[in-house]
Amino acid sequence: MINGFRRTAIAAVSVLALGAGGAAWAASSASAAPTAPAAISRCLAGNLAVWVNADSADGTAGTTYFTLNYTNTGRSTCSLYGFPGVSATTLGGAQIGKAATRDNGTPAKVINIAPGATAHSNLGYHDIVIEPSCKERTPAFLKVYAPNDTVAKHAFFSLTVCATGQSDFSVRRVQAGA
Repeated sequence: MINGFRRTAIAAVSVLALGAGGAAWAASSASAAPTAPAAISRCLAGNLAVWVNADSADGTAGTTYFTLNYTNTGRSTCSLYGFPGVSATTLGGAQIGKAATRDNGTPAKVINIAPGATAHSNLGYHDIVIEPSCKERTPAFLKVYAPNDTVAKHAFFSLTVCATGQSDFSVRRVQAGA
């Protein structure tokens, strides 16, 4: 009977040891496994600075192109995808003329922007053609909506636009770099 008790005790201790070893192995394997990278969220107005780079002006056949820059002022990488919304406004925020038209010259792709880094869109400013429907105005700002955002940022802009009729701007999708 003592032999039977010893065998039962040894078997129980062996099972516990194997169970504890297995649990320790599982815990160490789980902690050693690589963790999935954190999902990158969209860049929103609250973590972007937006401006028109006047030094980037490059003109061709009635259109001057500027870079419209987006700098990530947040603490983590964020992403932009698609077209921004752009329109000229008065100092008080009233829209002047039509919003920018979309120019499909840049392929669509997700642009990740690290903290402190900058992405851009090409902004075409079409020299205004004096026609009866054009009432010239000088805006104070461009109202810029980052792609898929509903809150706007303002960028200084003071070139003459038409208050009626045509759109004086075109904009391309967001691209990497400044």
